[in-house]
Amino acid sequence: MNPKHLFQKIVSFPVTLLLALGLAAPLEAGEQFTQEEIASSPYLQSVLRRMDERYDTSKFRKKGPYRIALAAQGTSNSWSALFDEHAVSYAKELGKEVIEELLYADAQASADNQIPQVEDLLAQEPDALILVPMGAAALSAPVERAMAQGVPVVLCASAVETDNFVTEVGTNLYASGAGLAKYLIEKLGGRGNVLMMTGIPGVSTSDVMEAGAKAAFKKYPGIKLLDVQPGNWSTAEAKRIMETWLVQHDRVDGIWSGGAQMSQGIVSAYLDKGAKIPPIGGGEFATGFLRLAIANDLEYGAWQYPNAMVVLCMDAAVNILRGRLVPRFIDFVDHIPGTGTFTDVEGRKYYNAKWSDDVFGPILFPKERLAKLGFLSK
Repeated sequence: MNPKHLFQKIVSFPVTLLLALGLAAPLEAGEQFTQEEIASSPYLQSVLRRMDERYDTSKFRKKGPYRIALAAQGTSNSWSALFDEHAVSYAKELGKEVIEELLYADAQASADNQIPQVEDLLAQEPDALILVPMGAAALSAPVERAMAQGVPVVLCASAVETDNFVTEVGTNLYASGAGLAKYLIEKLGGRGNVLMMTGIPGVSTSDVMEAGAKAAFKKYPGIKLLDVQPGNWSTAEAKRIMETWLVQHDRVDGIWSGGAQMSQGIVSAYLDKGAKIPPIGGGEFATGFLRLAIANDLEYGAWQYPNAMVVLCMDAAVNILRGRLVPRFIDFVDHIPGTGTFTDVEGRKYYNAKWSDDVFGPILFPKERLAKLGFLSK
């Protein structure tokens, strides 16, 4: 990348990456929302409004290099571990003349851990704070304090309940949840028994997707929700829950899953039982899931939530500190090639047999780092 042009706009990625990923045909997300849906979802109201807003960051303008604080989910799973590696790698790529220091806190996926960590980071007087909120309500007050302290906040991969921040990098999670539900609805012809497995309760990524999915299912009286359980984005926990469900429910026509870690556990439970796997609304660009999907000829609809989005979060932080107008909502789909929705029809394009099952693509740092971190298959 050419440093002279790096921050004129959100990072553009090389053509070689675009060709390597391929562009999938979109899975309909159903982004035409009813007035009832909008009225009942503060998140949806906020995202739809901020899509057209720009933040005047002139009051945060200062000379670099910068000290950026990153309050991350932490190494609780491979997605977040690769998120952290993208952040470290990108900071090194930019060089000390841009980011002098990357301050870091590992929340281990806990809001209780993250709240004091944010306070500790703010005590170190960073120039900007990038936050992956582990609780929409719990992290609202720390975000307010950061902004009051003059530290601009970039929300990365999740949201908070306050509107007092500069920008959010992510995607429309309500639409993503609804899109996966719509995939199942169409597969089942609007009738059938469906199970839902969500992520970590209290984290907006999980809660908002769940709300979008339930709203979509509600439009079809023939869809019966048998149960909803949190799998906490854990393969082992998802497998345990699915094993219980297989005992409890004689007929399951489709499964909605809020994350590929959980989808992998769901598939594993079915394989152990020797039962036919129903369509799944919840695939991702995740090697372990894609390997199982290809080997077992699964039918699935997939969305993406790339850990590489932290690159856009860091880009936004530097843009803010250089006093540039910043969009209040940055959708990674518009800036990282190949991160839209796809189905089993396109899934083989995303599978990389050289990666270990734990890898969530796309990966934007050198493959040598993947090898050193143990993320290449043996």
